Amino acid sequence: MLQAFRDIVKEVIREENDGLREEISRAIAPIHKVLDDCTDKLRDHGQELFELDTRVTATEANYTELSNKYDKLVQKLDDIENRGRRCNLRLLNINEGLEQGDPTKFVADLLHEVLGGPNGLEKPPILDRAHRTSAQPSAAGGRPRPLIVRFHYYQEKERIQRLAREKGRLEFRGNPLLIFPDFSAELNRRRSAFNEVKALLRGKDRVRYGLLYPARLASVLGRGNESI
Repeated sequence: MLQAFRDIVKEVIREENDGLREEISRAIAPIHKVLDDCTDKLRDHGQELFELDTRVTATEANYTELSNKYDKLVQKLDDIENRGRRCNLRLLNINEGLEQGDPTKFVADLLHEVLGGPNGLEKPPILDRAHRTSAQPSAAGGRPRPLIVRFHYYQEKERIQRLAREKGRLEFRGNPLLIFPDFSAELNRRRSAFNEVKALLRGKDRVRYGLLYPARLASVLGRGNESI
């Protein structure tokens, strides 16, 4: 009887195990399917990420190349702009309205008046045109807009600059007259980076300096010279 009881218990346990295995198999079958789907999706995403990484690497390389080309083009454009301004000068601190509708003749006569005399201008220079900058006119009592002057001859423009340096302080009708080269905004920014250095050199004895084109500071001390 004991052996028979044992056999019955074993049979019941076996049947229960078989039933439990079937239930577990049925329960985890959808999980297997979900896992298989996830595996396929991960594989696809991995391939997509690889392709995306390849495209990003290529895009970064193209960006670097285009950025370098852009910088070179900007430099060339600035150089072309400044070459186009080689015959130009800027005149500052001339009151508005004095040109009376003919700024070209007015500036030519002004330069002859200010820079004429012995070893100076024998006659008014030949100008192609002269005009105020495009900014809005200042209010009454404000700073007048600069005058942009284009000379017909480059050598005559250079002579005007040399005479202005030799005469030092210039005046026109009681106001200081300032004459500068007409550079682009970018080149003016590069040249203005030397302002602090020039201020230091200006206070040193026996030191001569100059700002060479486009933006290079050259100084002379004693018998030596040094370029920055």
